[in-house]
Amino acid sequence: MITIALSKGRQLKDFLDYLDENGHPRWHGALKAAQRELLVETSGIRFLLVKGDDVPTYVEEGIADLGITGSDILAEYDADVNELLELPFGYCHFALASKEERPEYGTIATKYVNYSRSVFERSEKPVKIIKLNGSVELAAVIGMADAIVDIVQSGETLRMNGLKERVRLDEISARLIANKHAFFTKSAEIRSFMNELKVN
Repeated sequence: MITIALSKGRQLKDFLDYLDENGHPRWHGALKAAQRELLVETSGIRFLLVKGDDVPTYVEEGIADLGITGSDILAEYDADVNELLELPFGYCHFALASKEERPEYGTIATKYVNYSRSVFERSEKPVKIIKLNGSVELAAVIGMADAIVDIVQSGETLRMNGLKERVRLDEISARLIANKHAFFTKSAEIRSFMNELKVN
């Protein structure tokens, strides 16, 4: 049995859409049929459906042998895992967005504190970073922050809240990660799963 942690929500939908377009692995039907289940077992594979931020933790701790998560999560959390593949779905990007364009942004609101800090440290521009867990757009709308750093896919949420992307930052996609121990002890099972993904 190999255990794989998957991010619930939009990324799981993107993953299933990818599978629909690129063949149907033996476990595809059971995964697609899952409604509110958090655990799906089929054909020698156990899937854990967890919050996206938690995927690297399940893998690092050895609860899951593999995980599929976004590169945004890997950029934010310093997980001790092996990054095996960039996957062809889950595309979006980090962006700096604001209500008004400014020469400098002194206060940034974001969920991605560590990533944002690294961006501004590279540019050698001191900023105050405010951590928010959701609806970061509001911070820029009401003036709590000069700008936000968030992930952007279509940009519709920004436009609906009167914000505009000012700087396009790093590109984001889904990644296949592995527990470092399982990478050696379950190499055959991992290779089989990678073959079924048809991306290696």
